[in-house]
Amino acid sequence: MSTANQGGTPESQAIDRETAGTHSAGGLLTKRTLIVVAAGAALIVLLLMVWQVVQVVLLVFASLLLALFLRTLANFICRHTPLSVAWSLTLVVLTLLAIFVLILLLYGPDIADGFYQLFRQLPSAPERIRNALAQYEWGPALMDTLSRATSTLTDPKQLSQIAGIFSTAFGALGSLAVVIVLGLYFAADPKVYINGTMRLFPQERRAHVGEALERVGHALRWWLLGRIIAMLVVGVLTGIGLAVLGVPFAFILGLVAAILDFVPNIGPLIAVVPAAMVGLSQGGATALYVLILYFVVQSLESYLISPFIQQRVVSLPPALLLIAQLMLGVGFGILGLLLASPLAVVVMVLVQMLYMRDVLGEQVDLP
Repeated sequence: MSTANQGGTPESQAIDRETAGTHSAGGLLTKRTLIVVAAGAALIVLLLMVWQVVQVVLLVFASLLLALFLRTLANFICRHTPLSVAWSLTLVVLTLLAIFVLILLLYGPDIADGFYQLFRQLPSAPERIRNALAQYEWGPALMDTLSRATSTLTDPKQLSQIAGIFSTAFGALGSLAVVIVLGLYFAADPKVYINGTMRLFPQERRAHVGEALERVGHALRWWLLGRIIAMLVVGVLTGIGLAVLGVPFAFILGLVAAILDFVPNIGPLIAVVPAAMVGLSQGGATALYVLILYFVVQSLESYLISPFIQQRVVSLPPALLLIAQLMLGVGFGILGLLLASPLAVVVMVLVQMLYMRDVLGEQVDLP
């Protein structure tokens, strides 16, 4: 056999090289595809883990707010009484617990019955609203649109998701328990956690980190005070105003307005919906008076209470606050919506202190 036969013809050698190159390219493409798929899967897993971690971080932040509230009250008692901080904190916790139990014993049944009657009243409100709007030409068309929306919400497929509501409720109770327990731990000995956080940074940066934590705590303390005062004012004025107008469930609607006022911008808009429905069921004039009442109360809160508090904390641009609420609300639900405002306060304080003052060298008014 000749050497040419052993090596094959030039044409066959070229075909072999082409086939080998094709197999090599195919193998490389397969490896790249597997790498891309693996990287995508790893990224998805990482995003899911980050999402879960952020949920935990939000719960920890809520616990810090509770601890700040309890510790502020304890420090106030300690400064004005012979009690130590530990005994002052114990007195605060026991007093708040006693107030909560006393309210449940005295007014718990009435509050529960009021919410029950309100929830029974709201489904029948559209029929009374239909009768009130029937005298207008545009009334029937509007009610037909509302009826289609209502039928969509009461579809059996929608009602089949009620189990998810119960699971969410149980999850909320569990989260509340975690927040309370962590808040008590943080309030009992905050220096341990503050010093532990400072030790995560280099020695030369610890004093600066301590100053930042102190500024953030001061701003959050005044933000909490402002929200509590605003909630009390909004709840009392709304309840009294609704009672004067003769609107049913005035106390319950005032309580709802006070609770929802914890969330600026969005909370008052949600609170006005049940009040307007109840008022509209009593007549168009009553509904108009209810809207005017809510507008006046929110104006007082916005132009009297909030400016006073903003002298003590960083001023949040309304658009920036609303964007933070929408982003955290969409991403993390009710918990994100509730904590969007204090988180925005923290971010603004840190940006002003660590970037605008320290990096850019600008003069800023820190809280």
